Amino acid sequence: MGNSIQDPTVAGYMGAADRQLFYCYHAPQGASTRPFGVVLCPPAGREYVFAHRTFRQLATRLSRAGFPVLRFDYFASGDSAGEDDEGSVEQWLDDIASAIDTFRNHTAGARVCLAGFRIGASLAALHAATHQDVDSLILWDPVISGERYVDGLLADHEHFLRLRLWREKTAMGADGVSEIVGFLLSPRLESGLRSIRLDTLPAPARRALLMSSSPTADPERFGEHLEALGMQIDRQHVAWPEFWTGNEELDDVLMPPARVLQAIVGWAQGQEVPA
Repeated sequence: MGNSIQDPTVAGYMGAADRQLFYCYHAPQGASTRPFGVVLCPPAGREYVFAHRTFRQLATRLSRAGFPVLRFDYFASGDSAGEDDEGSVEQWLDDIASAIDTFRNHTAGARVCLAGFRIGASLAALHAATHQDVDSLILWDPVISGERYVDGLLADHEHFLRLRLWREKTAMGADGVSEIVGFLLSPRLESGLRSIRLDTLPAPARRALLMSSSPTADPERFGEHLEALGMQIDRQHVAWPEFWTGNEELDDVLMPPARVLQAIVGWAQGQEVPA
């Protein structure tokens, strides 16, 4: 019977009337509710598509462990308002702030752990570094260098064109907007993404979990940087193919092993947030 129980969710829209953001709130289950909850910050573009089911499963596992959870779509992505070329780093950081406010409306002001994946992890860290409303962070394969991230997106697009045997590059629009494997990259978004440098970030929170799927447990020594700032850093290393990119045909989804999601839930369960 337990397998047939679905986590209770409340779906809706939040934010300004002209910039409505889609969200799902997963109410905590179990005998006791945890003293804090989790706001999930998704990746962007094609990575968002490939990670969507994973994020849904993570939200379900966390809520079943007693955590209130909110997941959402950034402006100009997913089911939120906005045209495909209207997204920006500045707007997405505002969206995280709106998500935290909405989460607290559902939880009577519960403390917040921001959990992000890829560029979502980077945005979570950037928000936390400039606000005082985040107790802890879960950073899953964060993008440390925006320059390398954008260069990688452009390289992926060229690879996609070669696989499809297209002879011409996708033309850039008159407004400078280019296509990255079916998603639009505006000059404003590209500039904002390239400006991300987590290795120069001040301490964003008191503690964080670094999840790594790469061959090394702490690529680019980001954890060492945060520890030097006085943060408590825990590391989980489960090497796994980059499921967020799909396979060589760029159209299949690889799911991370269940132990990755359980490691995140287990870490959250082991945290105690002071009143």
